[in-house]
Amino acid sequence: MDWKFFLGVIGAVGAWLWSVYTWRKNQDVQRAQNEYQRKEQLYREMLKSMIVFYKGANPMVGTGSFLEQYRLAWLYAPDEVIRAIEAFLGTQKSEIPADQKSQLGQKALAVLVASKRSDLFATAKLPTTLTAADFGHYS
Repeated sequence: MDWKFFLGVIGAVGAWLWSVYTWRKNQDVQRAQNEYQRKEQLYREMLKSMIVFYKGANPMVGTGSFLEQYRLAWLYAPDEVIRAIEAFLGTQKSEIPADQKSQLGQKALAVLVASKRSDLFATAKLPTTLTAADFGHYS
């Protein structure tokens, strides 16, 4: 057999392997981008619906929307975010006095927002140094 034939075969196999590698990398990038967009939309809607937990808000308006986003979070959010949501909802129970509910709720909300930010930035492979202590409560 001729060495030119082997060189051609090696070149063809190398080109095929490179195209498979490139296709795979593109699929990974697309998957990560789709995951980021899905999480961003979920977290954005959840944050919008959390207005119901602020003083003076009508609880009948946003509670259903928040709970719907909470259920969707079980599909897309990591454990840290789910636990932060659970901790926040735990501060909103009716048996907790109102003044204590507000104080505990603010801390839990800050942890929740920080965990969502951390998850989004990790998905996008971006650094963040913000923590729950950096989150301000304004109403």
